[in-house]
Amino acid sequence: MMTEEDREILNIFAEKLRGYYPDIRIWAFGSRVRGRVEWDADLDVCVVLPRINRESCQKIRDIAWQIGYENDRVITTIIFDRDQFEDGPMSESTIVENIRREGIAA
Repeated sequence: MMTEEDREILNIFAEKLRGYYPDIRIWAFGSRVRGRVEWDADLDVCVVLPRINRESCQKIRDIAWQIGYENDRVITTIIFDRDQFEDGPMSESTIVENIRREGIAA
């Protein structure tokens, strides 16, 4: 189960992103969501935007670094556009399946 501290970091990250991208969808997934936390485990976050480009991807990664740095956590992002996540080949991938099954929405 995800810790309260990780949940708070996820919410801070999501709030900051929504200031730039109101239609964004965000889920935490991975070991921190499953409650298997090692001291060096990162916080895996899936971000889905209606459309992505180089600038939006860089902005998301910059915010992840900033929020992670401020909260002593490495936030690792995986970024999809809506079509990739819902209907593209990646929609059938194991990672997207795991995000849908275990992800915690922000």
